Amino acid sequence: MELHALNVQIFIKMHRSDYAERQLRIMQQMDEDHTLTQLANAWLDLAVGGSKIQEAYLIFQDLSERYQSTSLLLNGKAVCCMHMGNFELDIQIFLQVLTHNKHIQLIQN
Repeated sequence: MELHALNVQIFIKMHRSDYAERQLRIMQQMDEDHTLTQLANAWLDLAVGGSKIQEAYLIFQDLSERYQSTSLLLNGKAVCCMHMGNFELDIQIFLQVLTHNKHIQLIQN
């Protein structure tokens, strides 16, 4: 599963969302509810853009509710908000980070 998630990231960096989508489909066939599958899905949705940004935000939100918010999840939510033009929510996410200093890595990114 980890190898497929890495492949999704690599293909996104190469601007080959078609290959990334193939890897994601393989991951979904293996285990659609796996956390890495969900993360890879959100990454691909962000890369594709458009209406997929909202889906990516919902995935990051769902993972934040299921697990404790991490800098990775908060970064993902913030990037989605920026793409959607929702800068008020984006600022709220950054304020949430500031109140929980354990996510200081987010500010650095």
